[in-house]
Amino acid sequence: MTVWWVGRRDAALVRIAERMVFFGGEPVEDPGAAELADALADLAVEYVASARGDAVRRAGAFLEEAAGELRRADRFRGTLLPVVLRHLRRAEVVLDEAGGCLGTAVRGPLSPAAGVADRGAGSGVVSRGE
Repeated sequence: MTVWWVGRRDAALVRIAERMVFFGGEPVEDPGAAELADALADLAVEYVASARGDAVRRAGAFLEEAAGELRRADRFRGTLLPVVLRHLRRAEVVLDEAGGCLGTAVRGPLSPAAGVADRGAGSGVVSRGE
């Protein structure tokens, strides 16, 4: 059963890394939660300080929130994988919301490792209430 959770965690980290590239982050081959959190926090600083408008600054606030979710996931370091996965999924939703601020659906095609439960309401921006 642990292998199943590890696979889900790893797939979520890859999806988050792919979304991060959309916002201008560097591609990461073997992403970890802490590494992604630091990269997203750096991006968030740029977005929040941007003079390109309120939508970009709102997206920056969502990037900060996603970084916080990744830090919370990293605190468990694989000991409570269901809790880690919950924080990773929340980070994905928040990144989708950041893309929504920019008028773009960030979520792309799902990887084969993603299960039906990961698909949510399909592609596109997910509402914050989900």
